[in-house]
Amino acid sequence: MKNRPLIAPNIMIITLGLMLSAAGCGKAAPTIEAESRVVQDYSEATVSFLGPEGTYTQEACGVFFNKQGSYEPYETVSDAVDALESGASEYAVIPQENTIGGAVTDYVDIVIAHDSLSVVGEVELPINQNLLVLPGAKLEDIQTVFSHKQGIAQGKEWIEKNIPDAEVIEVSSTAEGAKMVSESDDKTVAAIASAACADVYHLELLASAIQENGNNKTRFYVLSKDLPLTAKAQRLAFIASGSAKDLAPLMKSMENLNMTLITVHDRPLKTELGEYSYIMECTDCSYEDYLKLEDNSAMELRFLGCFNVF
Repeated sequence: MKNRPLIAPNIMIITLGLMLSAAGCGKAAPTIEAESRVVQDYSEATVSFLGPEGTYTQEACGVFFNKQGSYEPYETVSDAVDALESGASEYAVIPQENTIGGAVTDYVDIVIAHDSLSVVGEVELPINQNLLVLPGAKLEDIQTVFSHKQGIAQGKEWIEKNIPDAEVIEVSSTAEGAKMVSESDDKTVAAIASAACADVYHLELLASAIQENGNNKTRFYVLSKDLPLTAKAQRLAFIASGSAKDLAPLMKSMENLNMTLITVHDRPLKTELGEYSYIMECTDCSYEDYLKLEDNSAMELRFLGCFNVF
């Protein structure tokens, strides 16, 4: 018999004016706007995130935690999650997927590798990428561009059209790129980063909204070491590990339970060819539906939690 996670107390961390009692894990539930929710007290919470100051991940922290608590930047996502594992923080916020760049596979791997983690929330953040430079720099000056690989992917077409000869260098975060430009005293370097970074690092926006897609968004997971929440919510996530041939029967079972698949990301299981771990996120479902899947699937399932989206 498969080992099941302990069922967490059936308590919602978000209280709405109307309870989602008629909904399953997300039945027809809209994204919750910040002004329409009452959030639990996070004033004493410590949150680790991908730094330095000014990253989109920090912005996502402010959205989910309603600008409460203490946000601690770390050099890498792995460091931020390690801080959560060690007890240095109570939550970690990490990017998971982008409209243009797709799954952030390194970070998906981190979720899969840490079996003590649960997902307690999700933030979908509109992303505007900008070319930031030292004051007075001109487009024709730019020879080098720093950014995170997602920022590079999102601004690739603009760079090829406007500064095709510039060298593009990947760094740990968009904010790290902005910080490097600020500290360089070199008007030939630029960064692709948020407009907030211009204020933080005293840079100028040489070009704004350079991403190739006007609907550019990034999905962030809010992670915890608490037991996964099983109360009804907008989304449910789990990991399915095993042979690819067993994925179709699993998805058929999901269809029979009227579970709507939101996203699926595959990562190699690192055992044999054709074996993978899939992070699957669903709506229109409940924890009870998940248990039915677990009972009948040939794949090994790991429950990540029920949560809302902000």
